[in-house]
Amino acid sequence: MDIRPIIVQKYLESLKEDTELDALFPLLLQAMNFEILSTPKEYKGFPQYGKDIVAIGKEGGKKYRYYFEIKAGNIDGRNWATGQNSVRSSLTMTLDHDFATTYPDFKELPNKVILAFNGLVSGKARGLLTGFAQKEFIDKGISFEEWNIWKLTELFNAKLFGPYLFTDQNNTRLFNRVIVNLNVNDGVSQDFIDLVDTILAKENWSGNSRKIPRRIVLLFGTLNLIALVLYNEAKGYNNLDIAKRYLTHLLLRFWHWVLKNKLEGNPKVIPFFARHFMFYHALLREYLKRTVDIALLKDGLSHHEGGRYDEVGYTHRTFEYLKTLCYVLRFEKRFDPNFDMEKAKSLLIGIINANSVSKRVLLDIHSLTVMDVIHLFIEFGELENAKTYLREVLGYIKNGKELYGRMPDANNSLENVIKFTVTGKKPIYYVDGTSPLLATLLEYVAILDVKEDYAWLPDFVQEHDITLGIFVPHQGLESTSRDLIEDKENDLEEQLFSTSVKDGYQSEIRIKKFPEGDLDFDEFLEELGERVNEFSYNYRTDKVGFPMLRDLAHHYYGTPYFPDRWRPLLKLLNPKETKE
Repeated sequence: MDIRPIIVQKYLESLKEDTELDALFPLLLQAMNFEILSTPKEYKGFPQYGKDIVAIGKEGGKKYRYYFEIKAGNIDGRNWATGQNSVRSSLTMTLDHDFATTYPDFKELPNKVILAFNGLVSGKARGLLTGFAQKEFIDKGISFEEWNIWKLTELFNAKLFGPYLFTDQNNTRLFNRVIVNLNVNDGVSQDFIDLVDTILAKENWSGNSRKIPRRIVLLFGTLNLIALVLYNEAKGYNNLDIAKRYLTHLLLRFWHWVLKNKLEGNPKVIPFFARHFMFYHALLREYLKRTVDIALLKDGLSHHEGGRYDEVGYTHRTFEYLKTLCYVLRFEKRFDPNFDMEKAKSLLIGIINANSVSKRVLLDIHSLTVMDVIHLFIEFGELENAKTYLREVLGYIKNGKELYGRMPDANNSLENVIKFTVTGKKPIYYVDGTSPLLATLLEYVAILDVKEDYAWLPDFVQEHDITLGIFVPHQGLESTSRDLIEDKENDLEEQLFSTSVKDGYQSEIRIKKFPEGDLDFDEFLEELGERVNEFSYNYRTDKVGFPMLRDLAHHYYGTPYFPDRWRPLLKLLNPKETKE
């Protein structure tokens, strides 16, 4: 038995709002080679317009102008004629007003009106709809069609779900398991990872043809379809965090495919990716809008019934939230001409101050969020707030070691931290003898000229025998260790967007003089100036205008930021200390 149509039908029937079907329908039309002139997002809600989608399509070799009216659910006596947005009034407005377009000879093309809905016509509405269509359309020489749930299931299965999602039993099984188990755990399921990899592995394109092949367009449409399905499913659970996790993976793998195929400079491809990227950003904005009022309450991100676990869970949850907030604010500062910086500052400061653990790092990889916050304050011109946040983070690290005998886990295991917190005994795989986090923060101390904290840091490091080292990739422009690269198939960016980067070395940060004594602040600052150019790289992602994508990849795959993320600040804030 072929279960694919059943899965498609079940999903289509689950779309309860017009807007949900509105977002999905253009993907189908693209897959059917329609040329879309307008979408519901552009005109929905303007009663004088009356056409959800206007498109140009061919049938039997003949070109038509199509007007699509989209409705969710069944059509019955209740919604046929009741309300301003009733089916009857929407169809009436379809031909009442001309559609303005520069498309050649648009008004001379024969017209087709399509009523698309993910249900059936029931009761007396059947006779009313049939009579209305005959009088208003067919008798006037205008073609009219109904695309009900059966027709939509057939089209979506054949044209959109089928070409990539349901190509074989394995993909069908993976997709079904992803949907069924979407709310089971807090991560991204292996089924979803396998599904996305399988879909992307089917296609490669060098970009050497003048037109994007249809199979590549279908691939892009499939990725958009997956994003939309997962978003709608997450809304059904009232948990957009699910969509945030899964769509982050999808976005990064999409960009990895672009990089692997060397298409980041292709002007035909980038608009497809940009639309996917903007959908992802809209999801994050909606997530913050739904949660920000709670996050601004005192300890709003805590779970008051979380028990001992929430000593860890609250902190991890807060750093995850700050990560998302910093990303969205940085994105909007870059792209939104109406960005309100004062409001953004107030929001960032408010959430940090409301949640008491926002400076309490538990994992070494929490350094990413700490750096995100510091950098955003610097971008906002808030150097004092950047310094204050840095001091408070360092204070938590110092107290954690001196009072509880622990540093943030360099093994980045939340499970280890929970065991340590609950039992008071350090797990065997808990690593805090080395601290890339503290090494990085020490450089920020110098960059931000926080001398008072440097005064105690060398003694603290030596007393607790902490090794300070920073991860430096082998692939730097001036690298002398390229011969040590193990992954020869992927350049640095291709690794960054697909896995946790391991091809690199630990660069030791020295705070002692040779043969004895400590470096004072000015001496350490001078040494840092000599290390500024230790690593640099020409990122293809940045050239296209998507540098914040790299931040997402670092967070998602748990790769420490590379030194070129913060060391250029030394030249910006302390230009006399850098050496060319």
